[in-house]
Amino acid sequence: MKKKEKQELHHKTISQLKKEIDKKEKEIAKLRLELKAGKLKNVHQLMGQRHYLAGLKTILKEKELEE
Repeated sequence: MKKKEKQELHHKTISQLKKEIDKKEKEIAKLRLELKAGKLKNVHQLMGQRHYLAGLKTILKEKELEE
């Protein structure tokens, strides 16, 4: 996740972050299915999405603790 992306995520509300997390989790589940089926060409894409999800969850937790 790039610095600019992190800054944009910090400006989002908690509900917006939760929606983004749900979206990423669904995308990761889809990528896992494709990987097991042998259809996923770029296997590093799954790892990148997992890292992005971790960043989202971290920012969400920081925002929840601020309140």
